[in-house]
Amino acid sequence: MNNSSISKNILKNGSIAGITFVLSTIMSFAVRTFFVKNLGEQYLGLNGVFSSVIQMLSLTDLGMETAFSFILYKPIAQNDQSSVVKIIRTFKKVYETVGLLVLGIGLFLIPFLPSIIGNQGKNLDNVLLIYLLFLANSVCSYFFTYNRTLLNSDQRNYVITLTSFWVNLIGNILQITTLIYFKSPVLFALIMVFTTLTSNFLINISVKKYYPFVFKTYKKNELKLDNNTKSVLIKNSIGGLSNKIGSMVVFASDNILISIFVNLSTVGLYANYTMITNNLSGLVNRMIQPMTASIGKMKELSNEKVLDFFEKFNFIVYSIPLFIVPQLFVLLRPFIEWWIGEKYVLTQSITILIVANLTLQIFRLPSLTFIDAYGLQWVQKWKSIFESAVNIALSLFFLIFFNLGLKGILLGTIISTLITVSWYEPYIVFKHGLKKRVRGYIFNYIRGLVGVSLALGISWFITRELFGSGLLFLFELFFINLFVSIVVLFIVNIRNNVFKKLLLTFTRGKLKK
Repeated sequence: MNNSSISKNILKNGSIAGITFVLSTIMSFAVRTFFVKNLGEQYLGLNGVFSSVIQMLSLTDLGMETAFSFILYKPIAQNDQSSVVKIIRTFKKVYETVGLLVLGIGLFLIPFLPSIIGNQGKNLDNVLLIYLLFLANSVCSYFFTYNRTLLNSDQRNYVITLTSFWVNLIGNILQITTLIYFKSPVLFALIMVFTTLTSNFLINISVKKYYPFVFKTYKKNELKLDNNTKSVLIKNSIGGLSNKIGSMVVFASDNILISIFVNLSTVGLYANYTMITNNLSGLVNRMIQPMTASIGKMKELSNEKVLDFFEKFNFIVYSIPLFIVPQLFVLLRPFIEWWIGEKYVLTQSITILIVANLTLQIFRLPSLTFIDAYGLQWVQKWKSIFESAVNIALSLFFLIFFNLGLKGILLGTIISTLITVSWYEPYIVFKHGLKKRVRGYIFNYIRGLVGVSLALGISWFITRELFGSGLLFLFELFFINLFVSIVVLFIVNIRNNVFKKLLLTFTRGKLKK
């Protein structure tokens, strides 16, 4: 595969992911609005806690999806159907076993639910039934994930994206309708399960269309993986497990800790903010995710070309928070007030911690993408275990000894990210993937943080004395922040060669048109 086809695949998958995600985000805001108005903040908090519990249970998949994706790159590129079938059939067996394991552990947790959801949750109706529907939604996905992995590895992410978008759109409309007429959290969760099943079924049909050879009948001895593939798979799965433990403990534990140490209502308030930040980071993720398979194939080219791509990739991703963070810090308060009411607003001190955490997580994406593409999970197998231990320890420290509540949990996440993964992940990429020194990267990382901080500070200084309400006021603030971000981008990167190259390429493209 040449550079041109790689670029086209990245553009196609990324653009479709971006457009559908924006539309899905609009629908998710509509669903959340009707949910809050009809069911209240406590049921919203309950959904957040159960989502986090289910995320924790997904640790049992051992992070194998990334490992299987990595070993699929080569046979797909070589059109080695025999190897693809062996890998996919093995993955199918593993994930069916994992699905049953998740079901068993999920059922085992039922007696502990009252302690997890706290006193407020005990007064809600149908708590157990809602939890079982969340569990069913998770379990049924494990019986189809292998199909998604094949499409992702073959750079056909757009098939999954488009199918999921249309099915979820119909599901969202049904959820809004039931919220208005029935005000039932059970029906809401039931539609969620129905949507997941329908989406997986349709994606399975697409896989049969593109890869009919996968569904043929084979003898047992034709489906055995060779020892070398098994070794790579086991090592990367162990590394993937480590990564999963880190990300799940760091992020999924937040809602559980808030529920236990604060209350379920705070989970609901925090969920409104994280829905916005998660949608933004999710948009970035959706547009970046298709690059993993492309980088996996691109690394067969010269290392200098891959390094050049990495530098440009880093710059673009590091520039994203410079535009997002000032908007969030300035707009979140008036937006929440306009959207669902003043009582759902969190303090600005909590908001700045939320956007700081978002910045650090976006900054990690280039390194994480290259780690997946190069199959380096085994190399950094202990990283996330250490990260999660530090995160939990710091969060509990701030909760128990300083009684900081939500602030303490966010501080624990931010500090643990800074002292563990923020430097170690790029180090792994440069040492074991790109095989270059990491010094220049550190300078770019600091420059990125300075740019975000400068844009946020200037935007806040200019807008803090402005008062108003409604959409027009929000648009006014938006354009002020946008202007500040553009100016800061040029000031901070005036001597940045990567920025100059990208600007020159963009300018030439415009002139040719």
